[in-house]
Amino acid sequence: MAGDIRAQAVSANNRAAHSAFDNAQGQLFGIIMTSFGISMLRAAGLITGQAAGLAFVISYATGFNFGLVFFLVNLPFYGLAITRIGWRFTVRSLVAVTSISVLSNLFPTVIGYSALQPHVAAVLAGFCIGIGVIGLFRHGSSGGGVGILAYYIQEKTGFRAGWLQAAFDVVIFSMAAFVIDGNAVLASILGAAVLNAFVAFNHRTDWYVAR
Repeated sequence: MAGDIRAQAVSANNRAAHSAFDNAQGQLFGIIMTSFGISMLRAAGLITGQAAGLAFVISYATGFNFGLVFFLVNLPFYGLAITRIGWRFTVRSLVAVTSISVLSNLFPTVIGYSALQPHVAAVLAGFCIGIGVIGLFRHGSSGGGVGILAYYIQEKTGFRAGWLQAAFDVVIFSMAAFVIDGNAVLASILGAAVLNAFVAFNHRTDWYVAR
């Protein structure tokens, strides 16, 4: 009986309509937390996984502005979002990626990061980005890139987004070994593990998703 009640509550929760304000505030939270986490990683000379990780690698290797690279890296994934998920999700994701690109560059100008121990920064950033990603997912959006692909696959198959992102991260960290030192790579892997585990354990198709 208790199990049936819980299942009915989850089902009703997933069907519940949300206002534009509900989704806007959830997306704003996700954008801010993700941007803050990314800014910590940059200040500590670390990277993360997924599309942001690819942008980090390119930025460190070339000296190009991270925000611009992050925006450009995400562009190819919008085709998938438009054709397979829909315009609403695509527009929300575009807004999120653009905002993260801007805010991740803005945060270091208003917050000091003079005493960031790399492993602590990696773990804190992992939690911040993880909760930010979940905030975006739960309100019909994503931080772009692999997040779009992970969102689509989880919605269609139930395969958890965090595990797919973890597989992509293996490739990213292999590339990172050529642009940052070994200790930074290890700290970055720790942060990515925290992020992906947090998303995998806390974002599931049978749990709350805003509509």
